[in-house]
Amino acid sequence: MILRNRVSIDEIHEMQPQYFEDMVKIVIDAKREIVAVNMEMHSDLGIELYDDGSDENDLFGANIYYEDHSIEWSSTLNVKQNRKIQNGTFGRVITDENTINYLTDIVNRWIAR
Repeated sequence: MILRNRVSIDEIHEMQPQYFEDMVKIVIDAKREIVAVNMEMHSDLGIELYDDGSDENDLFGANIYYEDHSIEWSSTLNVKQNRKIQNGTFGRVITDENTINYLTDIVNRWIAR
């Protein structure tokens, strides 16, 4: 689901279906500054954003944990992004602090944690 209004992490946790007990998968479109949430796979969220007009080159995946509201910047979507950032990391986890700060700002605009 692409967020059209700001929601709380608790509201997301109450959404049905609930795919994971401890966290929700999210995908951020860094260019359009929008967020999609609550599907089983990051790729499903990416397709939803793509169908809404996003470019796959602008998508980053993450997980938000319900207990402490922390964000884990791990997704197969991020492999391509890490190569684009060229920070020497080519895995699933975003480690570039500037990118993390930018994406966190977008997430916080859409999701109250």
